[in-house]
Amino acid sequence: MSYDVVALVGRPPDVRGLVDAMVRAGADLKVRGGGDGAVIQLCDPAGRPLLSIEAAQRVEVAGEVERLLGADTAARMPDPCWWVEARAARSDPESVALAHRFADGLADRLGGTVWSAAPRLLGRVGHGQEA
Repeated sequence: MSYDVVALVGRPPDVRGLVDAMVRAGADLKVRGGGDGAVIQLCDPAGRPLLSIEAAQRVEVAGEVERLLGADTAARMPDPCWWVEARAARSDPESVALAHRFADGLADRLGGTVWSAAPRLLGRVGHGQEA
């Protein structure tokens, strides 16, 4: 089962923004592509995937954010808005912390908010709704 963290950001994520957020997640991690370029994986030094980051998608219908993530999150989303989803293994606290550091870094750089799939037990609180 995965643990999802969504960064809803106000500017389209560029390469520099993604790289900065990945370095903030963990400077010693390896990067591997997947899904024909639609997914980036951050892996430990042994190559074990810790975090999968999906390609950013522009939010065209604001009501979808409310339907999927709730009214509180939709009220904080920037306009325009890009959705960037990071998935970590729920059973791995290190991966969950990586997901939060990545999403927080992206939201800090590009403006926006962060939503997570469960109460945040690790890392910094402040950007998003913890459901």
